Amino acid sequence: MLHEYEGKALLKKHGIAVPDGKVVRSPSGISDDPDRGKVMVKAQIYASDRAAKGGIIICKDPEDVKRNLSRLLGSKIGNETVHEILVEEKAEIKKELYLSITYDTDSRLPAIIFSSEGGSGIENRFSEGKQKIVKRNIDPLSGLQPWQAREIAIDSGTDPASINKIADVMLKAYRCFLQEDCRLIEINPLAETPTGFMAIDARIDLDETAGFRHPEVNYQRVAVDRQPTEREISVKKANDADYRGTVKYVELDGDIGFLAAGGGGSITCMDALLLHGAKPANYAEYSGNPSAQKVYELVKAAASKPGLKGLWIVGAVANFTRVDETMKGVIDALKEIKPNYPIVVRRSGPFEKEGLELLKKAAKEHGWRMEIYGKEMPLTRSAEIMVQRIKNIARRGD
Repeated sequence: MLHEYEGKALLKKHGIAVPDGKVVRSPSGISDDPDRGKVMVKAQIYASDRAAKGGIIICKDPEDVKRNLSRLLGSKIGNETVHEILVEEKAEIKKELYLSITYDTDSRLPAIIFSSEGGSGIENRFSEGKQKIVKRNIDPLSGLQPWQAREIAIDSGTDPASINKIADVMLKAYRCFLQEDCRLIEINPLAETPTGFMAIDARIDLDETAGFRHPEVNYQRVAVDRQPTEREISVKKANDADYRGTVKYVELDGDIGFLAAGGGGSITCMDALLLHGAKPANYAEYSGNPSAQKVYELVKAAASKPGLKGLWIVGAVANFTRVDETMKGVIDALKEIKPNYPIVVRRSGPFEKEGLELLKKAAKEHGWRMEIYGKEMPLTRSAEIMVQRIKNIARRGD
């Protein structure tokens, strides 16, 4: 999910006009320009309806800009901290329209949605049926044709004098959608100005799995209210560098390292941990058949977070994951970390016997406080064991 300024950069790359602007990260990041005129100060957060929440401000002079930059930077809007602000020219808007391109999950085709009315509060107007919306699916083989774009503009009730210009924006937006591997492009408003049509705001979501096709960019996204940690970045790099399997890691504020196999099972296990009164230090999962190196990077990140009281490695029967291969990665990481907290392991799947034997041997050799279980142990029961071991250590004071 891109910030507004990142999305506008992609639209501009494909020929769609956007206001002149600059991203600043400190109050001194903007120059005193008395001829600048009115400008927009726009917090770069993901929340919708930013204007109503105080995240978009019209400033009349440089002092007003700096005053609002100082107030907004570092502040919180909802749950998001403002780290970046887009300062851009205030466009002279004659009319606001709405344009988006996304994938229709019913037809499994790209779809374009257009309305001759746009701007703030459009979601409510859409849901209440107060304005005309035109939606068309797009044949991915032939793409969006110029005549189709003109037809969409005509059916929306667009001023005939603007039809060709709007159709041109649609075609450019669809080219951006395809070439940049987008999941969503939303331009709201697409504004008519004295110089033509311009994207005043933009929301763009990219398909992260297609990131390898775009080595020139590196958008780091972990959580909406902070920058990614070094551990999160290292796991993402490991995942991107090797196509085999998937590893994911997001840090939380608990104190039990959490490594789960599979998405659905990992959520069930996390719920079980919370049910027993403990909090995970991270959300992490590995699925498919990741290499030992990828698992090593994941375990190293999770097991090295400061303040851990325990590490729980858990997963249901993994039909497509070699337990022995993943355990090699676990062992290599723990040998490097040298943990002194309790570790509970519950794993099952192909080469389970070999994998758990490797782990038992390493635990004995290195003196890890580790309990190892296979499919005979219920997943949720192993959560209870993890929490109990931590309580026992706290009670004994060791």
